Amino acid sequence: MSREHTPPTGSAAPEASYVRLLPGSRTPTYAFVHPVGGSVSGYVDVVAALPARTECVGVRARGLSPRGEPHHTIPTMAADYLDELLTHHEPENLVLAGYSFGGLVAFEMARQLRERGRTPAGTVLLGTYVPRHDVSRAERAATFARLISVIYRVPVERLRLHGLDDSGMVDRAAEVAERCDALPAAYRQADLRRLFQVLALNLRMAQEYDVPSYDGPVHLVRPERPDPQDTLHAWRSRCPAGVLTHDIGGEHNELMSGDHGVRIAQALAVLWPG
Repeated sequence: MSREHTPPTGSAAPEASYVRLLPGSRTPTYAFVHPVGGSVSGYVDVVAALPARTECVGVRARGLSPRGEPHHTIPTMAADYLDELLTHHEPENLVLAGYSFGGLVAFEMARQLRERGRTPAGTVLLGTYVPRHDVSRAERAATFARLISVIYRVPVERLRLHGLDDSGMVDRAAEVAERCDALPAAYRQADLRRLFQVLALNLRMAQEYDVPSYDGPVHLVRPERPDPQDTLHAWRSRCPAGVLTHDIGGEHNELMSGDHGVRIAQALAVLWPG
């Protein structure tokens, strides 16, 4: 799997979302949309377990570097990602897939493709829930803190985000993370405030996204825990062509890694044998 490449700061090239993860000649091509943190590095175990010669590409968030501005709505994000993807691939050869937040974006991309008169080879939601609109500020702050802890290994108890708005949460989290010895080496020289801003924006975008109807088939990969009881019903109410479920097991936060990632790759290979 190739590494994501970020040109040096000051480069004239605009920030691209499209990144090649694995070259290949088999069809279809899997396009993995970033989860809430913005990076596509979490797909490494799935990509590595796919059959030989499978082409995989990623779509990472804009705004992770100074050369790009982050998106503010999922429909706008999906439209821009589609435009970039379709300069490289025919839509009928693409399986659009996304983990958690990325599944919402992949779903919206598939829906917009149908509006353009085209249809992807498949749409896969990996542990993706239909978002709630009634999330309180305290709930969103707790989710933000949990994700900072999971992704960046910053202890939740050190964040103390209660009562802060999104900008305040981002500033506070960046200040704490910069002093955290457990911060992974890959992020030691990163602009943490920029990374955390993308995370906070994506959380807000998910809460505000009103999931529309989509008349193409959808595959829903589910973990064992947590899985709200109405998840399948919520997706089926928006997908009249049907939702096929694939139960992988395990925790939501571990769905893409280790044996669970291998099981996802095996399921994809069966669905689209090439």
